[in-house]
Amino acid sequence: MAIQNLYKHNARAYYDVFLPLTLAYPQKPTWLFHEMSGMFDHQSEIQNRIATDILYPITRESAYSFADICDYAPVEADGATAALTITLTSAKAKTLAVGYQVGGISLATGQIVIYELTAEGNSGGTSTITVASKQKQLFEDKGLFVTATGDFLDYPIDGYLNIIRDTISLIIDGDTWTRVNNFDDSSSTDKHFILIYQSSGKTRIGFGDGVTGAKPTSGLTVYGDFAITKGLPGRMGAGLLIINVGNDPDILSITNAESVGGNDSEGVNAIIRNARSSVRFKDVVWSQEDLEFAARASSSQVVKALGFPGVGEAGVHIVPSGGGTAGGGLLSDVEDYVKARTQFGAMPITASTAAYKVVNITATTTVRPGFVGATVRHLVAFALSLATMANDNEIIEYYADWGIDACRTLVINSLFAYAFTEYENEALEIVILKWIDLLGTREYRQWEQPLEIGVLWSMGDCLYDYGSDIFSLTTPAANVTPAADEIINVGTVTVT
Repeated sequence: MAIQNLYKHNARAYYDVFLPLTLAYPQKPTWLFHEMSGMFDHQSEIQNRIATDILYPITRESAYSFADICDYAPVEADGATAALTITLTSAKAKTLAVGYQVGGISLATGQIVIYELTAEGNSGGTSTITVASKQKQLFEDKGLFVTATGDFLDYPIDGYLNIIRDTISLIIDGDTWTRVNNFDDSSSTDKHFILIYQSSGKTRIGFGDGVTGAKPTSGLTVYGDFAITKGLPGRMGAGLLIINVGNDPDILSITNAESVGGNDSEGVNAIIRNARSSVRFKDVVWSQEDLEFAARASSSQVVKALGFPGVGEAGVHIVPSGGGTAGGGLLSDVEDYVKARTQFGAMPITASTAAYKVVNITATTTVRPGFVGATVRHLVAFALSLATMANDNEIIEYYADWGIDACRTLVINSLFAYAFTEYENEALEIVILKWIDLLGTREYRQWEQPLEIGVLWSMGDCLYDYGSDIFSLTTPAANVTPAADEIINVGTVTVT
């Protein structure tokens, strides 16, 4: 997404310099003024670009630097969790270690997804092991690159995306090097490194200069231990984790309950918003807006919040990623995070799941010749769902950060079972932009915001160019108004 250059106060256009010079020195050759004007304008533009990138970051790397200045740690991608049922070849005493890997093929991406056991799995002498797992993949002792000569050098980690920040450590010449956010407090002997995040999901390793942070000797191979995650696209439906990646011969079959949770790392826009909020509400959380900013900053699994300030205590409702009910673990994380940012870190905070006004939608549409009926119905259903979802901003914000192709692949196809392809990108983008337009000055569906049937008609009618000819809404037949502190949330959507 292009960012307007915001800092033009010191900019001078080429002719703003050239014309006054030619008037002041009419006897001088004009080629001299061409050179001077071009150099001045170029220097001015460079200064403005630097100011823009510092104060309004446009890349993930610069956004992390901005967040560090604001004392804010961006939320990283996290894997979904799933309960596994592992059937053995016979009843026996069998133990599977933490980290044992299973996998399955994602319906959203077509790629294999790895889950690892988060607890020791024990059969207790039976033929079945029931155990919890998490979507991630651990790599140990991986050769990454060879060091070179220089100060503050950085090196790419090739072949691995979405490295989980808190899992990485390096081994160089037998010594362990530790990750830090920056080298501000690093001495010449501290074996520290930083991770430099790039917008593509790739990561680079940065070292010090031998004064601020130790500098590794040239020519040494760097080995790393780290875990990666697929984030939100790593969610798997029930019965899809069936691959015995660990190849234990005692395992006959594997299946799973539908996975829950999981989130992508924050995009640039979210990092900017939360970093600025971190400066504002640091140790002084007290207003409704403060509570909502802090709740969202606590985890990227929180996509929407409603704050309730009070005297001596406060509360916040949250909508989790994917909608639905927030789990107890997430609620506790929100409470702890927000409480730590109140005055003296002592104000009691109560987090609770959102109160929903669930609305079921039924509609009909006729499909124009030349279009695939199932695809058209799914597009209409998506449009009606987006206008009714409590977590609509999960799609809006991801689209703003990463564009429609990534939004379709990594979010829409993860939240819905429609398996849209790149051929539907334009239609999906039209739906998202239509909902943004109908929101007006609002950024997303708000608590107590009514569901207007006129809005549903507008959403259903926006897909004429993509195969939906005559749209007709059956239910609801009238506007739906939620109760106090309640938010509209979609139930079932049926388009025939």
